[in-house]
Amino acid sequence: MPAPVRKKILVVDDDADLQSILRKILETTGYTVLSALNATEGQSLAQSEHPDLIVLDIMMEAADSGLQLAAWLAKNTPGLPVLMLSSIADAAGQVFDTSTLPVAELLSKPIEPRELTSKIEKLLARRAANSP
Repeated sequence: MPAPVRKKILVVDDDADLQSILRKILETTGYTVLSALNATEGQSLAQSEHPDLIVLDIMMEAADSGLQLAAWLAKNTPGLPVLMLSSIADAAGQVFDTSTLPVAELLSKPIEPRELTSKIEKLLARRAANSP
């Protein structure tokens, strides 16, 4: 019997230390992890690697880089779940109109590993249920 296909998660965050932590958490949980340090790399990997889910930071090389990438993903990869991370999530409602963010979830940094993996599992299950 063939081994189950591991789900592919793309992490887009300019913090290499956080990327390393997320990689360890996600690989330990059984996911294949791709990493991008900025929105341009993230967009390129999203196009070429077709991840099952994207973990995306709001603020990277520019304050709205993550938001711009999220908008691009919503337009060009419909149905792809995006889990947005932010160190300003509590204040994000004052800085950005979070009600219109084209993302499935918004989590605050620092991230609890169990909360992260739980959200990812739910988003992947929702995507699978909505797939033909």
